Amino acid sequence: MLHRVEPVEWCYDGLGGKIIEWTMENGSPKDHPSLLAFLVGVDGKVEALLDNNQQYNAGGLTKWLDEQLRAYEKAHPRTRLPFVLADVSARGEDEERTASCKEIEQAHEDGTPVLIFVGRERFEPKDKAAKKEHKKARSFQKKVLDAKSPSKEKAGWAFFRLDLADDDHAVLAKAWGVEAAPALLAWLPGAEAPKDLGPRINAYQLTKLLKETKPSASK
Repeated sequence: MLHRVEPVEWCYDGLGGKIIEWTMENGSPKDHPSLLAFLVGVDGKVEALLDNNQQYNAGGLTKWLDEQLRAYEKAHPRTRLPFVLADVSARGEDEERTASCKEIEQAHEDGTPVLIFVGRERFEPKDKAAKKEHKKARSFQKKVLDAKSPSKEKAGWAFFRLDLADDDHAVLAKAWGVEAAPALLAWLPGAEAPKDLGPRINAYQLTKLLKETKPSASK
């Protein structure tokens, strides 16, 4: 979970220090807390506070952070097209491992056209191939997914993203024929599986696809 944020530890500096003053200004009712967890946006504004004792165990902290990050990423998409990180579930071991995303499947069942961006958020320092994927994915995000023209035609579509750095996401992407980032998949109403739009699709071509495929025309 931590790769999706910038982890910061602020160590206690006493009752008269700046930490207690800041925590109370941002929602904490206690003037002498033992441990608190805050999610702070890129603008410095506190988005959420965990102080109900769930911050003391890994499961509680992880669940809270996942929920808060999903809400934050939905409200603050990284690109003009509002891609939301997919909630992927996997089962099985090794070659028998399979993965699915209920949100994506539900959108398709509802007749909503779905656009899925496959990127890579992180990589090991010595993994040159993954590093190259990360760089290419970021460039694609900026040039195509953050362009103004496609964003004008986003109405009626559902947008999800997969991160190949996540093992479960990689399994789902592979099931759809994607083993390297970046990739862009379109799952249109009536289609059995998402279609790979190819690595060279540009903003103009994407705009045309979004404009021509509307839910009302497919139902």
